[in-house]
Amino acid sequence: MEAFTGIEAFARVVETGSFTAAAQALQSAKSSVSETVRTLEERMGVRLLDRTTRRVRPTEAGTAFYHHCRRLLDDLALARSEAQAAQKEPAGRLRIAAPDGFAERYIVPGLPAFLAAYPTIEIELIAGSGALRLVDEGIDLAIRIVEKPEPSLVVRRIATSRVFIVATPGYLAQHGTPRKPRDILGHRLIGFAPLAWRDTWRIGTETIAVRPRLLVNSSESLRTAALSGLGLAAVPEWLIADALAAGLLTRVLAIHETPTGGIYAVYPTNRLLTPKIRAFVDHTVRDLRGRGLSR
Repeated sequence: MEAFTGIEAFARVVETGSFTAAAQALQSAKSSVSETVRTLEERMGVRLLDRTTRRVRPTEAGTAFYHHCRRLLDDLALARSEAQAAQKEPAGRLRIAAPDGFAERYIVPGLPAFLAAYPTIEIELIAGSGALRLVDEGIDLAIRIVEKPEPSLVVRRIATSRVFIVATPGYLAQHGTPRKPRDILGHRLIGFAPLAWRDTWRIGTETIAVRPRLLVNSSESLRTAALSGLGLAAVPEWLIADALAAGLLTRVLAIHETPTGGIYAVYPTNRLLTPKIRAFVDHTVRDLRGRGLSR
């Protein structure tokens, strides 16, 4: 820890501009801070600070070294906070954003068991098809269903989402069943506005530009439109698994691959992974597995 002591003292001197102010911030003696920084310089063989009677400034080498030190100290503070948080009982309000349809079908049904296990946690669930800005909206955790998650977020894959092309048996009896990907162009199509699927369907090796007869912007509307026999719909399996099992919908072109994405729990990189977030994600992974959603 001697190295960290020297780094912390040096960083405080740079940030405050004096040994006196740095000593006050560190609750230490000025002479101790000065000696600690001097020892650091000797150990590195580099002069890090220019000292005058009026103020202290970092040298060119000191400026470059400070930026590395700051990141290191920030990482150390985060690691310390996470270690301390891990010892605490999960508690407090948890703001969760999830896609509509998925929230109602998978998140809400799992809440009774979670809230019973963690009586000191409160949930605020925000359901919608849009991807909210997590930091700006004060979201602790979001569920994202995408092919590739944003690289700026901390991500944990919790399940898989496969796209199926489906229609009602009645629609297929009246209009015929497509046998190859481009047969869909002779059918009424239902598009989902938030995704690229609204006007481009990828089936097997084909990328097909389409013009949906009906375009919807919510997953529940997409499901209802498919069940109403309005045409072929490209729908996430999780949204219509029960309807497929009940024979209300039929999957078509099943021998051709369609896009597969992940269902991810995400949170901002600058947000601490608190016990309540970890507890909820762990619970959700177990719950989704129990409901047949594989990872």
